[in-house]
Parts: sequence; C-alpha cells; structure tokens
Amino acid sequence: MIDPAKVCLFIPGHLKKFKLELFNRIGATVERAGGRVVRAEFAALDRLPDDIIPIVGCTPELKPLIEGWRARGRKWIYWDRGYARRVFATDLPTGENGGFYRWHVGSFQTQAIRDVPDDRWRALKTEVWPWQRTGRHIVVAEPSETYERFHGIEGWTMRTVRRLNELTDRPLIIRNKEMQRFGRKLHEDLKGAHCLVTHGSNAAVEAVIMGCPVFVHQDSAASMVGRCDLSRIEEPIYPDRQPWLNSLAYSQFDERELVNGDLWKMIT
Repeated sequence: MIDPAKVCLFIPGHLKKFKLELFNRIGATVERAGGRVVRAEFAALDRLPDDIIPIVGCTPELKPLIEGWRARGRKWIYWDRGYARRVFATDLPTGENGGFYRWHVGSFQTQAIRDVPDDRWRALKTEVWPWQRTGRHIVVAEPSETYERFHGIEGWTMRTVRRLNELTDRPLIIRNKEMQRFGRKLHEDLKGAHCLVTHGSNAAVEAVIMGCPVFVHQDSAASMVGRCDLSRIEEPIYPDRQPWLNSLAYSQFDERELVNGDLWKMIT
C-alpha cells in the first residue's frame, strides 16, 4: 500500500489530449490527498526530498534520473498501458473508458508472481489459448523508437536478428509496432510460430496469453513465463500461466480506480 500524500506525479508535456485529461484527474486526486504534481519540469523531480516517491512514465529524458534512483535504491513508480484490456495496439479484447494502465513500484513491469486470487483476471473476460507446442518460424517484435531511447537499446532489432541467425535456421518474421494498428495482426504472425522474441513489448504478454512461448529481457513481465537466454531458442517453456495472469490483473487499474484512489491499496 502506498500513501498518496508521499508521492509526486510527473505529468509530461507530450501526452495526448485523452491521456492528459486522465492524468490531470489523477493529479487532482493526489493533491487532495496531500501529494504533489510536477508538470514537464524534469529538474523538479531531481529536487524532490528522498521521502517523496516520484511517479513517471515512458519519457526518454527521464532515463538518467531513473537509472540513478535504481542505483541508490530509491523508491519510484512507473506507469504505462496495461497488460490486458488496453484500448490501442492490442490483439486481445479491448478495454472501455480508456482501458487499463499498469503501475509498478521500482520496475517497468511486474517482476514477481504474487499470491492473489483470480477474481480480477476473471473480470477481464480474456480467453487464454492452449500452448502452441510445435511451430517453425520465429516472430521478432521490434521496439518502438521511443522505447529504445528510454531503455537505451538502440539497434536492438538488428543485433537480435543477427544473433538469432547465428543460433538457428528458422525463418524470422519481423513485426514493428504500427503493424498492430495498420498491418497484420499479432495472432496472424503467431500462427504456426515456434516462439516470439522481443525486449519488453506487451506483444510478449499477449503472445503468452495466445499460447505462444516467448524469449524476452528480464525486465519484461513475460520473463516469469518465458526464457531470457536466446542461446536456448530451441528450448521454449510452457509453464502454468494462471498465477501469473492473476498477478498481471492485480498490477493494472482502470480509470475509475486511478482517479478514486483504489490503486494505492493494491499497488506493489
């Protein structure tokens, strides 16, 4: 549980109108609880007292600050689009009223399987497909340019494709982020796939839900149900997904929960 009086919500200047309206409402809730809001002023985050928890999203300019917080063990919170019932760039059922957002303390995605019930997952009404245990090709989900800058992984796709070509003769299908909106859907590329490879794209979470094994960076939520070592590309795993799905559902919140403060009781 987080005390909202001890947080500082950073609202960047680049948010689209619908998202800016949401975060203005979240900010108003934070301020009513005695917390702080900073708008677009990066230096103000660096001046916060150590007992105040900064809340940030995927803004590349914040990378040095976050690296510093992680290095010295400072508590911070990260938000981004949710794992399931999103409203954009998803192959799963979409959400309503803006969909869900994930919030995590000290990490970009959930890093532990929690002992939580399945009620929130069941409420999402999202079908879990059987594991696909045979397949030929490998799907490589390319990070966006913003994601690469934020995580400092420019050139990830080129390096990963080169490494895969050293390890296997399987054909590769490369997906960029815009395909989900304007091109082939993820499930089309996953049909008959051996696995999906990505850094931390939510495509990995969706692939696992759709029954395709994954290889990801350890920061990905899917690392707990996939592999992180490309040298084992011929050895995907097919674990029980339910405890992981339950944890995902307890790590994301809809707009009502974000604005009325329910998330502070559940966030970890």
